[in-house]
Amino acid sequence: MQNKYLLNFSIIITVLIFSFGFFGKSFAQTASSTDTINAEILSNIWYSTTTVNEGDNIFIYAGFQNHSGKSLSGNAGFYIDDLQISKVPFTASPKSLIKLETPYLAVRGNHIVYVKVLDIGDLLGSVTEKASLAVKYQVTTSDVLNTASNVVNNITNTVNNYADNLANYVEGLKQPTTDVTTQNNDSTIVKTPAQIAQEKLTGKVLGVSTENIENASTSIQKTAVGWGTYILNWLLDALAFIIRHWAWTLVIIMIFVVYLTLR
Repeated sequence: MQNKYLLNFSIIITVLIFSFGFFGKSFAQTASSTDTINAEILSNIWYSTTTVNEGDNIFIYAGFQNHSGKSLSGNAGFYIDDLQISKVPFTASPKSLIKLETPYLAVRGNHIVYVKVLDIGDLLGSVTEKASLAVKYQVTTSDVLNTASNVVNNITNTVNNYADNLANYVEGLKQPTTDVTTQNNDSTIVKTPAQIAQEKLTGKVLGVSTENIENASTSIQKTAVGWGTYILNWLLDALAFIIRHWAWTLVIIMIFVVYLTLR
């Protein structure tokens, strides 16, 4: 009976020893698989030049420090405004510090830049701090001329529209230059000077004056056009011409002012 108890106790002890060994091994494997790799990407990034203008070809740099005792290989992703512009492979020897870099064609504006380590497990640090990159706009003579030309064209087109409308209004103030014949039945007949001259000539040939003919039911009254109307219309035409050609008018006025100043 005592031997039976000893046998059962031995079996239980054996099972417990194997169980502790299995769980210890599993814990050790789990712990080793989740260990943080003693390596990191440095927090700061820098550029190949301190002043960046639009269109410049520059380099963006970052540093990777491998403190561990084994080589590490992976890729570094370079991001500008959260868009990946390049993916650079690298290998870091044990106990080494390496430089990561990528070229970049500068685009005008203010940007946010950072670098991130890809394809490597749990590092002490896998991404840099976000840094600003200000790319200045390089103003050229051509840009200035193009901008000035666009502004002048827009102003000229706007002024031309207003000038045409004003000139049309001025021309609308002109007085009619045809003789007006008024009849007693409130109807109006408009005749051109050529028609009136032809009627007078016909009356002289026939020996009858068309100016003195009166119908029993119709009386005729003619209103002659004076020279003042022609002069007024001519002045309005001249004013409308000057308004439509305001640019040349302005140039002539400026030349005249300069002439009087330098005289």
